Amino acid sequence: MKEIATKRLVLRPLSGGDRDVIVQLLDDIDVSRWLTVVPHPYTPADFDAFLNFLAEGAKFEGLAIQAKEGVVGVIGIGDTLGYWLGAAYQNKGYMTEAAGALVDWFFQNTDAQLLGSGYFEGNTASFGVLKKLGFAPTGVIVSEYSQAQGVEVPLIKVNLSRDDWRRLK
Repeated sequence: MKEIATKRLVLRPLSGGDRDVIVQLLDDIDVSRWLTVVPHPYTPADFDAFLNFLAEGAKFEGLAIQAKEGVVGVIGIGDTLGYWLGAAYQNKGYMTEAAGALVDWFFQNTDAQLLGSGYFEGNTASFGVLKKLGFAPTGVIVSEYSQAQGVEVPLIKVNLSRDDWRRLK
């Protein structure tokens, strides 16, 4: 995959040129607090380490979400679907659009029958996105460490089956 285009967005691989904007967007506790592996404060060295992780074979786990305003967040699929948007770009429908396109790509290009995701308890925005995409609660809640918060936080697990995705489309 080189990129995925939607009506308003392009999902593309992250590059070193994205460093400054990603650092600025993630160095906001209101964004990073909802993520597991993102520290706060977020630094250029953190971004460089993430790029190295992607280069080692996890290339679909970090795609820039490019809008007319520039890079507005990151989305990815590895073992699960994960994503975030900068605070100024939330509540515009960007994440539902980006995640829908990536989930569609995932089910078209893999044999996977199930895609997992999750959200921290209290993250109603992420829950809303996942619900719109058809993800259903698994009944599993795990304690996950949030680096930004420095504490364990309840993570609510959800799944989306290939069949449910087809029905929604």
